[in-house]
Amino acid sequence: MYHPFSVTETLSIAWHILKKNFATIAVYTLVVFVIVGGSGFVIYNLLNDEVLTSIGIVLLLIGISFLFLGFIKLIFQLIDKEFYDFDFADIVPKVKMLISYIILLVIVSTLAVFMTNAIKYLGDGIVQSILGIGIFLFIQFFFLFYFPICACFIVDDQSGPFESVAQSFNLIKGNFVKYFLLFLLIEAMVLIGSLTRIGMIFVIPFVNILLVVAYRKLVYSHLDVDDEITETL
Repeated sequence: MYHPFSVTETLSIAWHILKKNFATIAVYTLVVFVIVGGSGFVIYNLLNDEVLTSIGIVLLLIGISFLFLGFIKLIFQLIDKEFYDFDFADIVPKVKMLISYIILLVIVSTLAVFMTNAIKYLGDGIVQSILGIGIFLFIQFFFLFYFPICACFIVDDQSGPFESVAQSFNLIKGNFVKYFLLFLLIEAMVLIGSLTRIGMIFVIPFVNILLVVAYRKLVYSHLDVDDEITETL
């Protein structure tokens, strides 16, 4: 049966996935925090050479990207495990996925830095302040609004960096208002979770689950097919 995109249903399904697979998600999240935290400690506290530190930071960012894509793949597998079993190899991102994601990340980050520096050269003033706020909101909006859907296309459809952006725009445009509401809810959850480190440990995985479910729901809302994610969960 065809199901249009629904924010409340997306929240409900994401919460159901988290509860049903809490142990698996908790273990993966804990492993990620240990790896990232340990690597960050070594890089910023034990490496005294600037070159080694820079190399370490680059490798850490690549590692974080790899783990993030792995988590996205894990959520897809947990959603689809009603139909088939999966093993560890099924949640390991392919090299193409990692390269596409990093290329997109570098392009967006470079654009953000360029726009931010361009504002600084304009000096102080009301216009400059407005432009600065606008750029900040644009960066936040893209990274939290479109970027996660791009990542889902990269993982689920093995799309390239530019292809994933075009696909994301086409996917969201028919449900912009509803997805924007979901975006505001995610922003609120991140804000509340950022008050404590323990809160972020819970919020980060749940937000990513929510975005993967939203992606699947949006895909089904554009297709005249059974909404399997709703029917099985």
